[in-house]
Amino acid sequence: MTIRRTVPTVVAGLLCFAAPLTAQDVPYSPSFLSTIRRAADVVPGERPTSVGVLSPDEFTIPISVMVEGGSSESVIGAHPVFQVRFPRGWLMVDAALDRAFVPTSKNFSDTRYRSIHEALRDARLVVVTHEHHDHVAGLIRSPYLALIQRHALLTRAQLRRLMEKPDEPRIRLDSAAASRYLVIDYDPIMPIAPGVVLIKAAGHSIGSQMVFVRLSSGQEIILAGDLAWHSSGISTQRQKPEESTRDFGGEDRVAIAQQLRWLQSLPGDVAIVVSHDQAAIDRFVARGVMRRGFDLTPATR
Repeated sequence: MTIRRTVPTVVAGLLCFAAPLTAQDVPYSPSFLSTIRRAADVVPGERPTSVGVLSPDEFTIPISVMVEGGSSESVIGAHPVFQVRFPRGWLMVDAALDRAFVPTSKNFSDTRYRSIHEALRDARLVVVTHEHHDHVAGLIRSPYLALIQRHALLTRAQLRRLMEKPDEPRIRLDSAAASRYLVIDYDPIMPIAPGVVLIKAAGHSIGSQMVFVRLSSGQEIILAGDLAWHSSGISTQRQKPEESTRDFGGEDRVAIAQQLRWLQSLPGDVAIVVSHDQAAIDRFVARGVMRRGFDLTPATR
């Protein structure tokens, strides 16, 4: 399988073109990580120095809602946004939601929300792990929408779902709005910046993808989105309860099983970040794998 087209890659403010990359025939095979690592070196330039994380809110949810067969114990979840910081700029992964989607939340922070949208506005590139409202609303309903659309990158599958059957009516895109976003189509991987590779991972949604990041320190991080809702889903190989996913059309459980097996097989020093497990994110921050908050020092162009 090969990437189907050559697309522009944004690197710390420079527009360059990555040559089509030959990937392996069977995604999620034992050698797939090696292919991803090679792809991380395709785009020239300085690797990112850190990954920052910030969420506009937190919520409490039983593990049994997140993992099949999970306990009734409640844990803290969140809607995180990630900043992949380079020496001369940054790219963003995911865009969270606004207060209108969680009107009863007592934990929503307007200050954090503003910081997230300033980071989205001033990024060189923004991608989302998938097209559900709690990850993509910030690209559709931002106070800086016109500026963000210029560097917001959606996959064709994500865009199609947002136009035809979004999981929430308030994020539906019409053809005029859709034309303002950058759109790519790739399979199964796409390098987009030094040390950063998109990994196609349809299953949770038709447009799901993971983001591989290799920092200048050598630390490797996979932002896995909602492939699992709790890290124990990877360690136990248990998926989300089917009743928890019906509201947005269900999932491809065969594909997710393959992806979970692959993530479990990765070396222990690869940090796998699932979006809604706040305790796991806190542990990564405590270990220095990620940093809390964003570095919004203006980029030197």
